[in-house]
Amino acid sequence: MRSLVFEGNTWQIYEELRQRDRKLHTSLRKLLKEMLRSDPSSGSGKPEPLKHNLTGLHSHRISQRDRVIYKYDSEYIYIFAIGGHYDQF
Repeated sequence: MRSLVFEGNTWQIYEELRQRDRKLHTSLRKLLKEMLRSDPSSGSGKPEPLKHNLTGLHSHRISQRDRVIYKYDSEYIYIFAIGGHYDQF
């Protein structure tokens, strides 16, 4: 089973989300658990590999507006961004 690694300030964003928007935080938590238990490039949240300058990263929808941007290997899922659409990162 993989482990999560929160890069940069993503852990702080995760914690702020818990205080600010419980519903969105719950959706994110469920998505992360699903990614840890199975293939991170499949499942709910319309997973997609990113293109152009973000090649190598993947995106899952948390809500209509919010995404989680990550990459993964056999041991870890690296979380790079939580929030608005990936063109804002």
